[in-house]
Amino acid sequence: MTTAQTDALWLKTRELLEIALRSVGLDPATSVVRDEPDQLAFGVLRGSAQVLLAATRDEAHIWVRAIAPVVTLPPEAARLAFFARLLDLNAKMMRNAAFGVLGDKVVVVSERPADGLDPQEIEQILQHVAATADHYDDLFAEEYGVTHASKA
Repeated sequence: MTTAQTDALWLKTRELLEIALRSVGLDPATSVVRDEPDQLAFGVLRGSAQVLLAATRDEAHIWVRAIAPVVTLPPEAARLAFFARLLDLNAKMMRNAAFGVLGDKVVVVSERPADGLDPQEIEQILQHVAATADHYDDLFAEEYGVTHASKA
């Protein structure tokens, strides 16, 4: 991809993210948390889920990512069982997203190249990540006694 093509796709990606945010009732101007030449990010609150919807770019690629913290990690003694549960869910239940660990938090993340995206797909990704985080924060708190990331 040429620099001109990447620049055009970057502008289109920004427009698509803003359209998707408006479609869920948010103002992109008040939701923006980072606006830099190679990274654009919006903060979104859905239920108890705080979602970061972002686009990043390098010389040849642009990616769109939605990520939401779910819960804090359990104590060391419970982590092996907890990690096994996350991996099992990733393999059996998760579609278009996965659980991961970032610092001391479990997150749910979905990422894909920006090329070919449309606003409805971005909205679906955003809603799916938010719903997954909102569902599993309560479930994991009950099963493992962990703290909701939104309360940590």
